[in-house]
Amino acid sequence: MITDNLTNAVYFSSLLPEKCPILNAHITEALQKRGIVYGYLPGTKDIWCRDYMPIQIERERFVLYKYTPDYLQDKIGLRIQTNPEEVFQTEDDQLQSIWQKCSAIDLVVDGGNVVKCGDVVVMTDKVFEENKDKSRNEVEQILQEAFQGELLFVPFDRNGDEYGLGHSDSIVHYIGNGKILLTNYDDFSTYFFRRYRKALEARFEVTTLKYKSKRIHARSWAYINYLQIGSLVLVPQLGLEEDAQALEQISNTLPECEVVGIPALEAVRRGGALNCISWNIQI
Repeated sequence: MITDNLTNAVYFSSLLPEKCPILNAHITEALQKRGIVYGYLPGTKDIWCRDYMPIQIERERFVLYKYTPDYLQDKIGLRIQTNPEEVFQTEDDQLQSIWQKCSAIDLVVDGGNVVKCGDVVVMTDKVFEENKDKSRNEVEQILQEAFQGELLFVPFDRNGDEYGLGHSDSIVHYIGNGKILLTNYDDFSTYFFRRYRKALEARFEVTTLKYKSKRIHARSWAYINYLQIGSLVLVPQLGLEEDAQALEQISNTLPECEVVGIPALEAVRRGGALNCISWNIQI
């Protein structure tokens, strides 16, 4: 499975320079400095390209899914719901080549709810709510066949998820060698934190992000949503006391990587962070 450390290129929505100009400038500067290939996706209707772009399983195989999430089914949401097929209607040779490598599954999925962890995929169980026309066993079978790996489901915290997304990439990040990084959920819900940790420890060695400050900021969830392309790790910076602590902890868990802070408040205010705005792949 193509995990973040195996990727060598990254794409963003063509809307990012307009919607998040400061973030876009900092992130492209970091990529250019290190010679990392990047580009912009045409035909997108919001900046959250992680959610609608196909999931790369092998270098020559991508999984395309139905992107019709329940949180975008009102009048406003439907206007900003990207059809990934329109993204690939482009003269870009690389994107056209990727389109030829896509196979579709008959499931409603969000890419942000797919965290690839070696040969395991971590998802919240919201995926079953979004596919009520199928049994749980049917959903699991389709996912297993598509991902060719083990599935690990964690609960969807409706009360803690402000936007009702149910995305696992706001909870965990894979750090390699059977190890996983868990966000500071204990600061917001001890009940769900314990459930997450118990489920994850059945399969991984778990490290938890922790912050020391007088009052943990509500946006501290965003640090887990960092972007890794190969050995480069870009960590959201929010102008908070927790910024430096997040950088230090993520650097310690990924000692072989270059860890760089990126001002990301423009995106976080909109409800996502660096993993959400990106689509990193191996080309």
